[in-house]
Amino acid sequence: MQRSHIPSDGNAFHRFVVGRDGEGHWIARDEEGMTGGVFADRTSAVRFATMESGHQAGAIRFAPASVCLSLFN
Repeated sequence: MQRSHIPSDGNAFHRFVVGRDGEGHWIARDEEGMTGGVFADRTSAVRFATMESGHQAGAIRFAPASVCLSLFN
């Protein structure tokens, strides 16, 4: 997987990005860098992002499989 910036879709506000890191862990990361976590499975990552975003519709987007997420970039 390559490390890459996740471009905004321009249409909606997305507070969290969910995807995998280079080791296969699931990452949920706030786009402002304020909060995030490493999770064992996709469901847990999405649950965290959902709760942290206040169940706001459109607040979560998924990184393409070709992108390697990190909490620190």
